[in-house]
Amino acid sequence: MTDQPTPLAHSLSRRRLLGATAALAAPALLPSAARAASRRVVVGTWGGDYQHLQQINIVDPILTPKGWNVVFAPANEPPRMAQIVAQRMLPRGTLDVAAIEAPGAYRLGNLGLLEPLDAKKIPNLAHVDPLLEFPFFVPHIYSAQILIYDPTKLTSPPTSFSDLMNPAYKGKIGMPTGNDFYIMMAAALYAAGNVDAFDKAKPLMEKVNANGFRLYPETDSIGPAFKSGEIELGLMWLARVAMWQNAGIDVAAAFPKEGSVLYVSGFVVPKNAPNKEGAYEYLNEVLAPSAQRGFAATMGYLPTVNNAPLTGKIAKQLAFPTPKPKLFVPDYAYDVKALPEINTWWNSTIARG
Repeated sequence: MTDQPTPLAHSLSRRRLLGATAALAAPALLPSAARAASRRVVVGTWGGDYQHLQQINIVDPILTPKGWNVVFAPANEPPRMAQIVAQRMLPRGTLDVAAIEAPGAYRLGNLGLLEPLDAKKIPNLAHVDPLLEFPFFVPHIYSAQILIYDPTKLTSPPTSFSDLMNPAYKGKIGMPTGNDFYIMMAAALYAAGNVDAFDKAKPLMEKVNANGFRLYPETDSIGPAFKSGEIELGLMWLARVAMWQNAGIDVAAAFPKEGSVLYVSGFVVPKNAPNKEGAYEYLNEVLAPSAQRGFAATMGYLPTVNNAPLTGKIAKQLAFPTPKPKLFVPDYAYDVKALPEINTWWNSTIARG
């Protein structure tokens, strides 16, 4: 008599069969999943227009046709930096690429959390302006700090940081509070010819403050303040002047005779990035001429590479005057140490003034 399997024996037989089937199927599935993972690049970035411009200038026309799957993780910079710090002990973090301003890149680099960049894997890096070369950091966009003014109200363009102390503009001077560190650099540059001379910048900022200085919580608030006539003069990035001009706001830019501080933003690769191959591909295409021109045309930031010449209206808006103004890259290694004390002084003396 043939033995019939018991219900338990039948269940075990089915489990063995399913297990064997899964084992046979696994070799066909796992390589596909692995391939998908190897083509996935997670980019921590600001959201809004900045993310959208990456999508239409870098991802859609360049990376997607090459088979890369770019996933954006939008957030502000402080939580993005905190995420990299918090994950530093993990063998694999969650970001392949992170958008960071230059001072933040130096802070993370000093902590040993960033991948040293291999220039051979970023061919477009050879075209970056030498003034903008940084360790651990691919510069994506930059702009010069200028005096922004209303040309319908000021009979002649401002020429220097000293104009911000002119009683003729009392109560008509405004800047965003988020630019406080760069405003202090501009004051230091005027006072001592050195963007890091913060002790000499403090008394100048106190004079600006006494001249009816207005602080705005967001950079985006400055354009409407000029449009309404609430302010007529301030310090801003040249990129913003171009954006607001294109939005129909009467503003113009004047380069201070003492020189201009540069703002630089770019991308870094965390040391424990899961997909460094994809990260390098992303960094290289960030510097592609077409992508660089696309950002300039929409956001007004200058290309960081020398092979993406601008044309037309935006070229005129972003052109440096002749002779070329003096441009200053901050000493970020020093600045990241000075920043806490400057922030404390600003908040207690200027923001509360």
